[in-house]
Amino acid sequence: MTLLLLSQILHGCLTFRIEKVNNDAKVQPLPQEFVVGKTTLTDVLAAYGAPVDIVDMKGHFALHYQRAFYRGGSLSLGIPLSDVLRVSPTLNATGNLQRFDSAVFVFTLDGVLSEMNYSQGTNHPLWDTYWK
Repeated sequence: MTLLLLSQILHGCLTFRIEKVNNDAKVQPLPQEFVVGKTTLTDVLAAYGAPVDIVDMKGHFALHYQRAFYRGGSLSLGIPLSDVLRVSPTLNATGNLQRFDSAVFVFTLDGVLSEMNYSQGTNHPLWDTYWK
């Protein structure tokens, strides 16, 4: 029986699929010339272009730039046993990981930069973070 099962597994259908999707434009790291209290809304728009989102904050507003990276993988094994056991079992394993590169610029209502932050989530290797 073990030999029969092993034979069927070896003659089964094994599929491995990897997906990779990148959405939105690349988000650059913060330029050194951007200084809190001196950089204006015009400077940021000239360097980064249109933001993905504009957030209204009481007394301030924020421009959000983001790029999403999706990685997914699936492994499937179908074992054709319908002639022997009238059953064809299938084993599936899937996983996915979504990471973001993001820059946020917070301005006063006068259009002067008050805070900024940059995060590069894609800087981490896929397989090191995939299983954590």
